[in-house]
Amino acid sequence: MAFINGCELPDDLFYFVEGNQMSWVRFEGNEAVIGLTDPAQTRAGKIVVIRVKGEGTTRPKGKPLATIESGKWAGAVISPLTGTVVRANEQLASSPELINNDPYGQGWIVRISVANQEEKAALLNGEKAMEKYRELIAKDNIRCMRCKQ
Repeated sequence: MAFINGCELPDDLFYFVEGNQMSWVRFEGNEAVIGLTDPAQTRAGKIVVIRVKGEGTTRPKGKPLATIESGKWAGAVISPLTGTVVRANEQLASSPELINNDPYGQGWIVRISVANQEEKAALLNGEKAMEKYRELIAKDNIRCMRCKQ
């Protein structure tokens, strides 16, 4: 686990970092579990609503998988891979703050069946991911903290 300005970044995950998007991906066979990173949830603030695309919905890489609203931000969670929604995290409907409190655990957002395994090569992991996050966290002066209920 890497810590950058208080931001936790597990080294066993893959990361999608494009524009303002900072999400993580954990592969489980042909499926990918996707969520927001610690820096992303910090930047968003306390999340109050999340809407995830329904099961069976196919999303190309770069298109929204979910929308999030917080006290200071509203926007999309962009799909880092082409795939079909297998399952949304149902707990988030009543407890969206799980994304703030446990972004890599109970705060996962969606599970998709990956359609194009070659897209995995565009995701960052290991030291390349940490270098990118060091740069972004310093540039935006992000200091991570977990929102309290």
